[in-house]
Amino acid sequence: MIDSIRQIFWAQQIRFVVLGMLGALVASTLAAWFTTADLTLHGRVHTLVVSVVLTCTVAACLLGYSVWQNVRYLRLHLQTQLAAYSDTLTGLANRRAFLTEGELRLAQPRQPGAQAALLLVDIDWFKRVNDMHGHEAGDETLIHVSQTLLHTAPADAFVSRIGGEEFTILTDVTNTEHLKQLAGALCKSAEAASFYYRGERIKITVSIGLALAMPGDTLSTVLSRADKALYDAKHGGRNRSALAA
Repeated sequence: MIDSIRQIFWAQQIRFVVLGMLGALVASTLAAWFTTADLTLHGRVHTLVVSVVLTCTVAACLLGYSVWQNVRYLRLHLQTQLAAYSDTLTGLANRRAFLTEGELRLAQPRQPGAQAALLLVDIDWFKRVNDMHGHEAGDETLIHVSQTLLHTAPADAFVSRIGGEEFTILTDVTNTEHLKQLAGALCKSAEAASFYYRGERIKITVSIGLALAMPGDTLSTVLSRADKALYDAKHGGRNRSALAA
């Protein structure tokens, strides 16, 4: 989406600047030619050349200023767009981005044998961390988990924080065993990310609900199944994953 905005924006600006330069050049050329009718042909050509050079110089200055203004505007616009689709604390994509990207990923064609999968990740006992160690420790826990998910998930996976202590990972897998192996690796990596905060150890574990996208599924139906599987993982002892039926 941001790439398309950038392309449209620059196409409009370039077209505007080019038309402006051509208009200024034609106007100055005609003015120079008709206002020097009393000069010799050589004098008229000389005056015309000077006029063209001055026009190009002015146009170049205007172009430079326009580009500078456009770059400032585009930077602010992109920052606004990124802020709207990013989680401020972790830097991951937020729920809004997940809903947009998720529908696109489910609809896109896949390689033979590949299947879209959703992993719904929840930090175990997160409320205890906030209650016992404070919200700063809770924020550090969220950051540690987000980095762990990014580093452990496949390179082409889409990782997001959709709210509170819940994260999602959208990726393609070949079968249920592949999906379970990925979930197991995420659980181990999260536990290894446990850290010390003000001299006290913050133990991290996660529970994960797994769901494979079926024909006719929407993001909402896949997320609903993953949520039910997450419930099973929580009630099965936590620090584990469960696959939706």
